[in-house]
Amino acid sequence: MSKMKKIRLCLEVQGLGQDDLGTPFPAGVCLTLGNEDAEEMTGAEYRDFMKEIKVEEVLRLTCLDKLYTPADCRLITPEEYDREYGEDEPC
Repeated sequence: MSKMKKIRLCLEVQGLGQDDLGTPFPAGVCLTLGNEDAEEMTGAEYRDFMKEIKVEEVLRLTCLDKLYTPADCRLITPEEYDREYGEDEPC
């Protein structure tokens, strides 16, 4: 039996963050699906998988669908998420 590969779904949400003065700014959300110890899906396989993912679905999975619309969001790559939102550990 083969293991499911691990995949990271990353989303940038406009207005999710807020500075000290209350000014909204974009923030990132990242979900990891699959076995934690599995190989991470990358490259063409990842790009093909992401063609099937819709922002609405990710908003629903993160329970943000009541607060934000797809127009407030964009899917980003795990590399962009790591670069922009600088988590020390992948999500």
